[in-house]
Amino acid sequence: MNFLFLLQTPTPTIQPRSFDPGIIWQTLRNLGNGFFAQLPYIILGILVVGVFVVIARIVKRVIHTAGEKTRLDITLADLLGRLASLLIIILGIFVAAVVVFPAFKPGDLVAGLGITSVAVGFAFKDVLQNFFAGILILWRKPFVVGDQLKFREFEGTIEEINVRSTRIKTFDGERAVIPNGDVYTNAVLVKTAYDRRRVRFVVGIGYLDDIEKGRETIRQVLDKTEGVMPDPGPWIYVSELAPSSVNFTVYFWVESNQANVLKVSDRVATGIKYALDEAGIDMPYPHSVVLFHDATGTRGGDIEQEKYIAARS
Repeated sequence: MNFLFLLQTPTPTIQPRSFDPGIIWQTLRNLGNGFFAQLPYIILGILVVGVFVVIARIVKRVIHTAGEKTRLDITLADLLGRLASLLIIILGIFVAAVVVFPAFKPGDLVAGLGITSVAVGFAFKDVLQNFFAGILILWRKPFVVGDQLKFREFEGTIEEINVRSTRIKTFDGERAVIPNGDVYTNAVLVKTAYDRRRVRFVVGIGYLDDIEKGRETIRQVLDKTEGVMPDPGPWIYVSELAPSSVNFTVYFWVESNQANVLKVSDRVATGIKYALDEAGIDMPYPHSVVLFHDATGTRGGDIEQEKYIAARS
């Protein structure tokens, strides 16, 4: 019975509110009063931020100057200065927020950012890895701009090192941009890390030629070739008794620049070829002997086996 009564009870209609300009005016007036009451704190907060900005610029300049005096990489010094400046400005914003809004608690914001930073860290893992690797490269200086290095299939001169990547101008005139994370975690061959560099190649002479005569002929070429360093001196030794030649391995030292290495190597190889020819020393090349023989014995081959054995004897 009560249920039927509830169903039959008419639903009350909601009367629309009438527009009252007085309420709007009162709201705007309250906002204005609150703003003017908070205005001194806002001005004080702006002044606090300004003071921290000035401090940040001073600290950045000090770090940059200290980096120049300590011969720190200019890119790393500039990066550290910017990071320090950014942290000081963020601290100033927190202080100003506490001045303007006393109920503001930086600890709650930091706790929230801590959770967020985990997600950001996973999302930008590669970016952060390259960033920190770039800082370590600029700090430890395993190589610097102008060095010539080989990394995997890339070989050339370093053009730029920043916090994200290392740029190499290859010897073919191309640019290779390599992430710093890959450079720092893999082996890199720095060819100009030292002033001098050792070069080697193999020279073969005939078995009937005198080994010591060949060695001395090669040594004379190295002694008079421009660009070959006398100290440490060249080293020539027999490295292999190959099937068709006696092989010398020739070592000598030159300046480490790649263009100089190629130029001096060309002089040495050309000089050795001409000197061995002039000394009457053979430079054999691999060759093969092909025999055509009829195993059935019903007919003779182009070269009979008995004649070949006799010739070898």
